[in-house]
Amino acid sequence: MPTKRRHRFRPLRKLLHLTIGLLLLALIGVGYQIVGMVQDRKQHPPPGQLIDVGGYKLHLYCTGEGSPTVILDAMGPGWSVYWSQVQPEIAKVTRVCSYDRAGFGWSDAGRLPRIGRRMAGELHQLLTNGGISGPYVLVGHSLGGFVARLYRQAHPNDVVGIVLVDAGHERQFEQMEFRKFAAPGKTLFPIVRAMTALGLTRLLMSRDLAPSFFATQEAAVPADIRPLLRAGWMQSRYFKTMAYEGAALEDTAGQTGMAGSLGNLPLIVITATGPIWWPDMPANVNPTRFRKMWLKFQSDLTKLSTNSRQVFADRSSHFINFDQPELIIEAIQEMIASKTHPQPQR
Repeated sequence: MPTKRRHRFRPLRKLLHLTIGLLLLALIGVGYQIVGMVQDRKQHPPPGQLIDVGGYKLHLYCTGEGSPTVILDAMGPGWSVYWSQVQPEIAKVTRVCSYDRAGFGWSDAGRLPRIGRRMAGELHQLLTNGGISGPYVLVGHSLGGFVARLYRQAHPNDVVGIVLVDAGHERQFEQMEFRKFAAPGKTLFPIVRAMTALGLTRLLMSRDLAPSFFATQEAAVPADIRPLLRAGWMQSRYFKTMAYEGAALEDTAGQTGMAGSLGNLPLIVITATGPIWWPDMPANVNPTRFRKMWLKFQSDLTKLSTNSRQVFADRSSHFINFDQPELIIEAIQEMIASKTHPQPQR
C-alpha cells in the first residue's frame, strides 16, 4: 500500500516541483529586470528637468535660445530621445524643447485615460510650470500631431506654426485597413508587457535579438543613441503606457476632429512615402490599400490651413525622425524664418 500511495502522488510532486521551478525563474527574471532598470537610471540620467504638473512630474529638455520656441512631441512609441537627430540642429537657431509624455522616458506615469485633451493639458502645464513662454511652433509626429492640434485649439494665441510629421488623421478609425493595423496591439502589448516585467525583453536585447520593430529603429540612429533607446524600451511601464495611449487613441482622434480648422496658420505636412511604412505590418493588412488610405489622409491634413504645403519623405518609413530627420529640420527652419505669422485670434 505505501508503494501505491507514492506512485499515486508522484504526478502531484512533479507538478509541485515544476511550479516551484517556474516561480523561481520568474523571481530571478523580475530581479534581473529591476536591477537593470536601476542601472539604466544611473547610466542615463535625464538631460532636462523633471517638472511637477499636478502630483506627477514630466521630463522637459530645452536647448538653444530665441523665439519662437519649437516644441517637439514624439510619436506614440516615442519620447524626447526620438528627437535626438533634430533638436541639436534647431537649437542652433532658436530655443527648442522636447519632452516625454507621461509614462515614457524619464516622466512619471500620468492620470488615466491617456486621451488627447489630457495630454495637451499636461503639455500646457509643463510649459507653464517650466517657465517656457510662447510663441510656439508645434511639431507633432503621429500621435503627437493630435496633441499639437488640440493644444492649438485650447491656446490659439500661443501657436504661430505647426509641423505635422506623418501625423494621425481624425477619420483613420473609419477605415478597415487602419483598424486591422491597430488591432494586434491589443493582444501584443499585454504579452510584451509581461515579458518585459520578467526580464525577457531585456535579455533578448542584451543579446541583440530585438524584434524588428526595435531593430529597424536602432539601425537608423547613431550608435551613441541606441543605449538610450534601449533603456526606454526596457522600462517595465513602457508597453503599459503604449497600451493606455492605444486604448484611448480612437477617442483622441474624435476629439481632434472637433478641433476645427487652423485658419491661415503656417502648416507643413511631412508624409512618409518610402517603400516600407511600418516594420512588421500585420499580414492581414493590404499594403496597397493602406498606402492609398494614408496618402489621402495626409493630403486632407493640408486642408486644415489656407497657408500649408506638403513634403514627401520618399526614403522614410513612419519613423521619419530617424530615416530622414533633415526634412523635419528644414521644415522647422522654414517656419522659423517665415516673417508672415498669422494675427493672434481674439
